[in-house]
Amino acid sequence: MTIAITDVVLRDAHQSLFATRLRLDDMLPDCRSAR
Repeated sequence: MTIAITDVVLRDAHQSLFATRLRLDDMLPDCRSAR
């Protein structure tokens, strides 16, 4: 059995409560490591 989880925090941008609490400086390290 496989369980897949999709994180929509960055996709939903301003509509997401998480996105309003994250600064760009907090997001950049994760974006760089996802390359």
